Order: sequence, then C-alpha cells, then structure tokens
Amino acid sequence: MERLLRSVLQRPRAAAITVFNGVGLFCACAWTWENVVTIQKSEGPSMYPTFNTRGDWLMISRRHAYGKDIQVGDIVRYHHPLILGAQVAKRVVGMPGDFVCLDPPYSFGAGTRPDMIRVPEGHVFVAGDNLPWSRDSRTYGSVPMGLINGKVVARVWPPSQMEWMRNPLQPVDQDIS
Repeated sequence: MERLLRSVLQRPRAAAITVFNGVGLFCACAWTWENVVTIQKSEGPSMYPTFNTRGDWLMISRRHAYGKDIQVGDIVRYHHPLILGAQVAKRVVGMPGDFVCLDPPYSFGAGTRPDMIRVPEGHVFVAGDNLPWSRDSRTYGSVPMGLINGKVVARVWPPSQMEWMRNPLQPVDQDIS
C-alpha cells in the first residue's frame, strides 16, 4: 500500500489520468444503465409461466420509456401506480382507444356479460399472464404511458433459460377470399 501511495505522489499526472478515466467509465456505465438497458429481477407468480416465480433476471430496454413503440403483447416495466417505489412487469393487452374485457372470461356466470372498457388516450391496459394471481389494470385501471420505463427484451438468467422475448400476440391475417 505504501509503495502504491509513493508512486501516486511521485507521478501526480498519471494518477489524475487514472482517476479521470475511472470517473469517465463510471459515468458511461451509469448513463447506459439509465438510458439504454437495465437488468431487473422478476419475482412473484403474476407472469408465470412466461417468467419463473423467483430467480429470473430480465433485460429491459430503456428505449421504450414512456410507451415509445410499445405494442399489444409486449411486456413492459413500469412504476406501480399505487405503491410508491415499486416497479412491475406486465403484458400490454390494450393500447389507447382499444376496447378490452375488464373481467377474465371465466369470472362471469351464465346470462351475464363481461364489462368492457375503452383504454383512455395516453394509457395502456396491462395484465399478468397468470390472471388469478395478478394485480394489474383489472385492479387499478389503465396505466399512464408516462409510468412506463422500459420493455422486457430478454431473460438473461438462469443461463439455461436465456432467451429473447417474443411477442406471442401477432395480428391475424384477415384474408377473406
């Protein structure tokens, strides 16, 4: 330790360059983390079977913040509208102007109709893949796009399950011949 301190004191310019490079690297990493890509752990049963209830680490693209280029079927990460500081990931099932079924199809009895709502402008309707275990837009309403801070683009851990996320909800080809 003493030798290191002596070498730094003898060559202050080299020490300053090393510190400057370290600060630059730190700033570049922080900027990338906040503006390009983030890694977040997934927990809870609401997105099962897409994600395991514990232990999946997800790569979130920050390019999709504020709902930019989001489509129905994408999994987005957003600030929970009711729990301060909480961030959750759910699948988008309705875009602004879309009509969505508020209740899951198995919750209404014979002779009753499900409640339909229209997603307001500037909002998305989100739901977990495991509906009985998910608190989502059916509970707290449509989510403002301003709360979206990214889109889940990959699972990066565990290594045996690494994969890019695909959107399973593709448009239907309406070729009526």
